[in-house]
Amino acid sequence: MRTRERGSMKKVMNLKSLLFCAMLALAISLNAVNVQAGTLDYLGNTIDGSVLTDEQESSGEYLSVARSTYLHQGTVRITNNGNGYVGIFGGTECNVSCNTVKLNVYLERSSGNGNFYSYQKWENVEYNTNSVYMSTQVKVEKGYYYRLRGYHSCTKNGVIENGGSVTNGIYIG
Repeated sequence: MRTRERGSMKKVMNLKSLLFCAMLALAISLNAVNVQAGTLDYLGNTIDGSVLTDEQESSGEYLSVARSTYLHQGTVRITNNGNGYVGIFGGTECNVSCNTVKLNVYLERSSGNGNFYSYQKWENVEYNTNSVYMSTQVKVEKGYYYRLRGYHSCTKNGVIENGGSVTNGIYIG
């Protein structure tokens, strides 16, 4: 009879050990730590002239050189409006009324470990004026850095003056 009890006890012990190992494996798999670099690990890095930040907004500006006759300045600004929305503003200002005033705004995205890539763009043209502005808000995918690049130009009597502006990358999480 004792042999029978020992055999039964071994089965219970083996079953308990098996159950314990299964629960341990499950617990470990549920608590696994992702060792990949997180997007915020890139804060402070510079990509293509833009510093990666967790600030709520960033502005970039083009100021014309002293010899510029028509183009005065250009500006772009990106803001973190919360819940995955970014605010976008841009403007081109000329010293005098010009035949054509242009403002192209490019929203770009980066994961932090590579370049910025085009995400969305807006092209704005006004005629016989000295400025053009645009402002909008867009929903973007969270977990990336976003920046704006601006292209600003003024044309008068066939003479084109242009310049570019760029913001830092702000993290949208």
